[in-house]
Amino acid sequence: MKRERGIVTQLQTRVTEQFGKKICTATDCENLAHALKENLNEVVSSQTLRRFFGLIKTTSRTSIFTLDILSKFCGYKDYENFRLLCGSSELEIFFGSDEDSGKDFWQKSEHLCRQIADSPELLITTHYRMMPFPMVRKYFMENHPMRDMLGTVYSQYFLSYLKYNNSNEAKIFAYGFLYKSAFLQENTELLQFLHQIVAATELTKEVHVIPAGLKYGIMLHYADFTGNESLFTQTFEEMRSIRKQYISASQASVCSFEYSVLELLIFTDRTEEMLFLVDHNTFHRSSTDQSIIPGERKRTHDEVWKILCACANQKAGDRNRSLQYLRTVNLDNLGFGWEKYYSIIFYLVELEFSEPKDRRKILIKLNHLVEETRFSFFEQQLTLHKDAVLSC
Repeated sequence: MKRERGIVTQLQTRVTEQFGKKICTATDCENLAHALKENLNEVVSSQTLRRFFGLIKTTSRTSIFTLDILSKFCGYKDYENFRLLCGSSELEIFFGSDEDSGKDFWQKSEHLCRQIADSPELLITTHYRMMPFPMVRKYFMENHPMRDMLGTVYSQYFLSYLKYNNSNEAKIFAYGFLYKSAFLQENTELLQFLHQIVAATELTKEVHVIPAGLKYGIMLHYADFTGNESLFTQTFEEMRSIRKQYISASQASVCSFEYSVLELLIFTDRTEEMLFLVDHNTFHRSSTDQSIIPGERKRTHDEVWKILCACANQKAGDRNRSLQYLRTVNLDNLGFGWEKYYSIIFYLVELEFSEPKDRRKILIKLNHLVEETRFSFFEQQLTLHKDAVLSC
């Protein structure tokens, strides 16, 4: 109760700051009510506002409806969103342990991901507060990297992460996701810089199978992107040899070495190499991470693999095999932070097999997803498909 009163007091302060003057009279409350109507098209009576600011004595609590509106007035999604930001000490206490302690860090991280995705203010402040905590870096970052957010300031989270962890595995993980962000936003100079860092980072013993595959995915993608045929051939042969060292790790991991490589290779036309990865994928057998990887994440990875396989086979011209994978995909199984990015890839493949009458609907979905994610890389592909539809 005491903590709740403290948060309401903080909201009073924020509303006052947003309003631009101290609220201490009935006239102030009338003017604030007018501002709420004008800015949010929401009606809160001046009488309610007088009770909220303590200008009228009351024994009742302010309704959630009113608290939500006042929170929105201050730039938050709702009151719960405001509470999360103001309750940073609670988050810090929860994640403050230096080691796993039986707490549900996974669920808390999932909740935090949803909160920052919905709140611009949380998005630009959370990493400063939370990244010093090892459990945040492990669960919130390493286990919850949100591909859907790579076109936003969320990419700064990976730089903040590196401030506290500069192991080779951490470098490949963080710079690898920044590489994806640069590619999706068509930042060629940054792409070159990030490739150099990842390529120069050694696969030391502690590097997990997923970042190991990510490293080779980036090197192959960049060699293709720059048209360096000899480098691509050399890197692919090296990858074929290295992947054998990760077979056991792939079998125990939620996704394989080949999966991580293919995630980037699908953005090339290297169909022979893509099909090699599809046909030689190391499937999951047992997990050493069952205590931290819930079933929902395994379903996400399984769904992503089907999308990647559908894309690879479609590019290779194997229509039947691509459709076999495509028809088994259930986009509802994609986890939060993944669904928009992989839905774009899914719909781009589906476009190739759809009837002209269905293409407009798919293009509308794609256009919405690309606008939401700000991935300019996909805009050119959308334009080509739109032109094709219009010419039909």
